[in-house]
Amino acid sequence: MKAEHINPFLKSTIETFSIMLNTAIKPGKPYLLKEHNSVDISGIISISGDITGMLALAYPLSTALRISSKFLSEEIKELNSKVSDSIGELSNICAGFAKKDLKNLHLYISLPRIVRNQNPAVDMPKDAPIMCIPFESDIGNFVMEICQN
Repeated sequence: MKAEHINPFLKSTIETFSIMLNTAIKPGKPYLLKEHNSVDISGIISISGDITGMLALAYPLSTALRISSKFLSEEIKELNSKVSDSIGELSNICAGFAKKDLKNLHLYISLPRIVRNQNPAVDMPKDAPIMCIPFESDIGNFVMEICQN
């Protein structure tokens, strides 16, 4: 995936966490996926149009619970439909913010799909390299996985 296509997703994820969760997140060093990341829940968005690919925001359970608690302003203690809904909505917001910065491209973003206890890369195109960007924050770590066909 080209940097000019990845950077809007990176920027939008940072902005979304700042605005929606009042949380600063710090991106780590990007890497190409070689081994599956260990995650408990992911919000996956398909991208189609002038470019095609997928975006996944993948979380360990502890991070997903803290994110959902902040997003919903209530304490969430277990993986349930509220967690799925909040993780999906955050993925949708991140993709929507990125789309506005890619306005020179004609793009469609899918509704979010939630995957539990499965690596999101399983659903990504087999022949496309997957770029991973780890994030750190005071509410936990997570990873963005993004690929372009």
